[in-house]
Amino acid sequence: MKAFHHAPSLLLKHWGTCVVVAWMLAAPFQASACTIFVLTDANRALFFNNEDWFNPTTRLWFVPAGKDHLGCAYLGFDNGWAQGGLNTAGLAFDWVSGFEEKYEPEPNLQPVRGNPSERMIESCTTVEEAVAFYRRFSEPDFARSRILIADRTGASVVIGARNGKLHVASLRQSRGFGYGRNALERELAKSPEPTVANGAAILRACRQPGEGGTKYSNVFDLKTGEMVLFPFPDRSESVTLNLAVELAKGPHFYDIAHLRGQLAEAPRSLLNNMKRFYLDEFPALADQEPAVAERVRALILDSANGAMRSEDYAPTLWSALASEQKKVAAELKGLGDFVSLTLVGRFDEGSHRVYRYRMEFGRAIVLQRFAFNERNQVASVQSEANELKPGASLKTD
Repeated sequence: MKAFHHAPSLLLKHWGTCVVVAWMLAAPFQASACTIFVLTDANRALFFNNEDWFNPTTRLWFVPAGKDHLGCAYLGFDNGWAQGGLNTAGLAFDWVSGFEEKYEPEPNLQPVRGNPSERMIESCTTVEEAVAFYRRFSEPDFARSRILIADRTGASVVIGARNGKLHVASLRQSRGFGYGRNALERELAKSPEPTVANGAAILRACRQPGEGGTKYSNVFDLKTGEMVLFPFPDRSESVTLNLAVELAKGPHFYDIAHLRGQLAEAPRSLLNNMKRFYLDEFPALADQEPAVAERVRALILDSANGAMRSEDYAPTLWSALASEQKKVAAELKGLGDFVSLTLVGRFDEGSHRVYRYRMEFGRAIVLQRFAFNERNQVASVQSEANELKPGASLKTD
C-alpha cells in the first residue's frame, strides 16, 4: 500500500448537487501497511502481496500495450491510482507504507506525469531498468513508503529513503517485508519452495485484521504471467487469470470482490481514472462563444474567492451551494492559481447548453462540464477528470 496523499484519488466532491475536483487526504494508517514478498529459485519467480487499507472498493484493470508503453495489469482501489502491477515483460511491483524518513531528492530528478509507479512498470522490463528509472525520475512517496520490484529472473530490489537519500537494496533470493514481517521472516527462514500454495499460506499468516486491514491478496507468476487473486483474504477462495489473455480482451477492469462473476461477462470498459492520460482525449476546439468562456472564468474566480452570487445559479443548485461556499473556495485554492480555460466540447442536453472545458490551475488540470439553462443560469457543473501537474502536490492548508 502506497501512501495516498500524493496520489490523485479522482474522488469527486459535490458543489451541492454538482461536482468539484478534490483529492482524498490520507487517513490514519498502521505503522506498516501491506506485506509483499518474492519466492524464487532457479526455475520460478513468484510475487506475493497483501493489500491493506481502509477502502473496501478494490479494482483490477488492464491496459494493453501502445506505441510507447508495455501492456500492464494494475491493482488498487476505485481512485484508479495503481498500488501494484505486472507487465508483459514479467516485472512486478507493490508498496509498503508507514515509514517516516527524511527525504531530500536529488535536484536533477525529473517529475513524471501521473503515477510514477505506472510510468515505471509500463516502460521497464528488468529490475536494473526500474532502478535506473527511479534514479532519473522523482517519486515523493519514498519519504513514507518503500517499493518492492521483481523481474522474471528472480532478481528484486527494495527502493526507499535512508539518511535523506534514495536507498536501493538489490537481491536475487526470496525476500519480503511489511506488516507481517515477523511471520514472514519465520517462513522465509525455512526456505519454502516457490509455489502458489506455499506463498498463499504465508499471505494468510501475514493478513492484517480490522477495518484498515487486508482487502485482497494477489500472486503474480513472473515467468508465465499467471495471476492468482484472493478477493476475500479471510477465505481460501481464489481466481486465476492470465495476463496475456486479459490484455487480448482490450482495456477493461474488474471489481475484485465480484471478480469470478464478472469474468463470465463482457469486458467492462475502463473508467476514466484508469486510463492513461485521459485528458489527452479532449483536444481544443475553436470557441465560437467566447462570451460564455468569460462567464465561466468569472464563475471560477468568484467561487475561488468565496464570492458566488445566487443569480448565477438555478434555484435548485443554489439551495445546495449557498452553505458550501467556503469549502468550494478552499478546494479551488488548493489547485493553485487559475491559469487558463480551453473549450473541448459543446453540445445540448434537452433545454440545457453544455460546455466542456479543460481548466488549467497552477497545480492541476481539470476537465469540467458546465450546463446552462434557458435563463442562462448554471444548472449543473461536474468534474469529469483531473490530473496533478508533474511534480505538483495538492495544497491542503
